[in-house]
Amino acid sequence: MRKDLNSISDVLAGNAQGLSLAQIEAKTGVPKTSAKRILDAAKANGIDWAEFCRMSVEQQQNIFMPKRRMQMNFVEPDWKSIYLQHERPRRRVPLRVLWEQYAQSVSSSQRRLGYSSFCKSYEHYKLNLPVSMRDVSLSFQWEPGDVAMIDYSGDPLYYTGRDGVKHKADIFVGVLPFSNYIFCLATKDQTRQSWLLACRLMLEYFGGVPRYIYLDNSTGLVIKADRYNPKICNEFKAFSAYYGFCPYPVRPGHPRDKGAVEGAVGIVQRRITNRLSDIQFRSVEDVNESIRPLLQELNSKPLTERFETRAELHQEEVLLMTPLPSIAYELGQQEKILKVRKDYQIRLNNRRFSVPYQYAGKTVRVVCWPHKNILRVYDVLTGKQITEHHYDPLGVKQNILAEHMPPNHLAMMRSKENLLDMLEVFGSNTAELGKVITRNQPLRVARRLLTSILAAGHNLGGEAIENLAKRVLKRPSPTFETFRQELDSLSDTGSDSRSIRPPKEDPNIRGAAYYAKRLKETQSVGGKHE
Repeated sequence: MRKDLNSISDVLAGNAQGLSLAQIEAKTGVPKTSAKRILDAAKANGIDWAEFCRMSVEQQQNIFMPKRRMQMNFVEPDWKSIYLQHERPRRRVPLRVLWEQYAQSVSSSQRRLGYSSFCKSYEHYKLNLPVSMRDVSLSFQWEPGDVAMIDYSGDPLYYTGRDGVKHKADIFVGVLPFSNYIFCLATKDQTRQSWLLACRLMLEYFGGVPRYIYLDNSTGLVIKADRYNPKICNEFKAFSAYYGFCPYPVRPGHPRDKGAVEGAVGIVQRRITNRLSDIQFRSVEDVNESIRPLLQELNSKPLTERFETRAELHQEEVLLMTPLPSIAYELGQQEKILKVRKDYQIRLNNRRFSVPYQYAGKTVRVVCWPHKNILRVYDVLTGKQITEHHYDPLGVKQNILAEHMPPNHLAMMRSKENLLDMLEVFGSNTAELGKVITRNQPLRVARRLLTSILAAGHNLGGEAIENLAKRVLKRPSPTFETFRQELDSLSDTGSDSRSIRPPKEDPNIRGAAYYAKRLKETQSVGGKHE
């Protein structure tokens, strides 16, 4: 009879109840001879039924069901250590080498397994792995438009350049796990710029932006790999902030965390790159031209477990993704958080750009596209665009827009022509007087004189300043001094109700009224004392 642990347990339980061998046979079906051998083995090892129940399965098997190799003095290999060396690390140790190490560890007085028996026993061990070592995976239910995954394929394609040298074209792969919609692209290398270019083209191919992008810990994007707090390079941070997704590096050494793209890489290898491996290409562009129709064919093929195609599922998924920005991300684009200076300007690349003066002292987000000659400024809190400038790295260093200036600053920056146009509002005589007075004056002096005439016009009114200008123009040589004389005489006579405004009284200065009052109080007090 073939023994099993349940039969052994029944025999030990019957013996604990005081049953005879015949009664045990009748109750359990185990022959008396087999039951006696079980009881003898238990007695030799000092084990009763209660102790047997507390033992592990492996201990029970070693005592009551020993392997034939152990009975024949064969040394059993350390299968757990062999499994970890052969299966788990990236660089596997071959079974032949592990068997040689095992054979050397066996002494001459003991027997060792041959290589074929060693391999068969190892396969049997893998079929019955301990629970702690079994590979189990978690099945994710991906939400539409939530996650995209990216990686590079391990099998590149090759092209021969004009120099006759054979070059490698690495294959970038991206996938949306919900719809299994796949994107792939050939790049010259796996540098940071290639990653960013491939990700930009992938998002344009998807037609939207997911909430997360899962990536491995490639040094091109991740500066420091960490299970809980990985450090991502600034360029990819800026890229993710521009498109509005969250970069999510998976745990180091856990490729199954992005199993969807690992599977997509295999699909791309089987259905695209393997079919193109025998073709002679002249450039990376030629490689991508051949990839596009095969990629379209792949996404239009019905899925095995569904009736829909990847393209049909993607049409439903893209509706839940964030729309792409109006301007595509530019490689070399700059994005910074800057503080607006007191002169309501920001500084970027040794050039200054104005923003509305209300933002002076606040922080803003600046995005610059050097190749498109565009610089945009955004409100940090609301994300609303504040202003836009033409960016020219070789142009003027200070770019100030008039609409960004406060009224008093704008008045100081008015041109001579602008001031003369403003004098036209009061009348032709006032405008003509301004032209005559400033005819031979330097620009800044002319602006100051015209500003004085403009201020007098606002104080006197249009009719009064027009009459005054007419009188000044009748003089043989009209000058600004004659204009001031006429203005002062008009103020002294008070002939016009809208004369020049009196200066504002400063509350911190004691005027004549204050001292007259004090003198009066002093005289009254002196009279009382007399």
